[in-house]
Order: sequence, then C-alpha cells, then structure tokens
Amino acid sequence: MAVLPQLLRSCSPSWGLAAVLLLVTGCVSSQLVPTDMEPQIARDLSFEALKAESEKFRGRVVVLGGKVLSAKRLKEATQIEVLQLPLDKADAPIMTLPQSKGRFLAYQEGFLDPATLPAGTAVSMIAEIMGAKTLPLDEAEYTYPTVKIRTLKIWPQERYASPWPYPYYPYFYRYPYRPFSPYWWDPWY
Repeated sequence: MAVLPQLLRSCSPSWGLAAVLLLVTGCVSSQLVPTDMEPQIARDLSFEALKAESEKFRGRVVVLGGKVLSAKRLKEATQIEVLQLPLDKADAPIMTLPQSKGRFLAYQEGFLDPATLPAGTAVSMIAEIMGAKTLPLDEAEYTYPTVKIRTLKIWPQERYASPWPYPYYPYFYRYPYRPFSPYWWDPWY
C-alpha cells in the first residue's frame, strides 16, 4: 500500500482523483456474505429458475432479498412471506417493486418475533432451498419457493428514505404562496 501514495503524487490531480474513485468503487462488496462463504453461494441461479423448478435445486445455497409482506409464528419456526426484489452489489434489495419476479417463503428456525419484521421491511438472506409450497393467494393458488434462512439481514429504513417528497420538491414549499416565484419568501418581490 506504500506504492499508492507515491503513485498518486506522481500523477496529475485528475488522474489521482480517478485512481481514488476507482479504488473506492472497487471496494463495494456484499455486506451479507462473508468472503470465505462466497464459493458456496449459487449466484448463477436466477429467481425465475428457482420458482420454476424449486425441487431440482433443493439443498443449494442462495442469496435472496426483498420486501417483507407478512411474518407469522409457527410451532417450530417463523414464516416470512417476501416479495422478491433484485439486489445491489452490497446484497441489499433495490426497492423497485415492478422488477419483482414473485414471492417466496422463508423459514427462520427457533424464535423470531414477527413484530420485528413488519410489512414493508427490507431484508436480505443467505438461505438454503427447501422446495416449494402451494398456498392460496387471494382467489388463486400460488406456488411459493421455500427456503431455510441461514443468515438474515434487516436493512435500516434510513437507507431507503427520500430526503424530500419526490416528485414535488421544487414546488412543495412554493405552491400555496407564489407558484412561479423563486423568491416566494421575500414579501417585497
């Protein structure tokens, strides 16, 4: 690492900045999967394939995530119904609901209080595929891929909070007073 400061001093400022940005972006990795466990994960297995042939992939370990729809306590485990969502490089769900490929059921052995997983919570998990289960969903039957959770990560809401009320920010504070004035707070404008 002693080479890096010397390299940055010898380059022009723009090249130095580019090198630092390249190093920082290269450091983004999974916040869920330890590096020693990465070879065990079936990253090439898509959710569509899992949904179509769950029994074929029984026993394989995958990383899944999404938005919690419901959680309920069973005798031996807690069942979590999750709306699958794509994951970013840190294995956090990307909360774009139209990109979901379906739902799955995740089971946490032992006690997990369903109150700690309210509907809308963003979760990621390392899980082992158990098969599929068909249950009623509204007025139809739905086949859920089922997984047993090995590691569960609950993502903080702050990660997904918007700093202003999109898409109304530019007019949000101005609208009732002077909709076209950039200086609505100035009474003498």
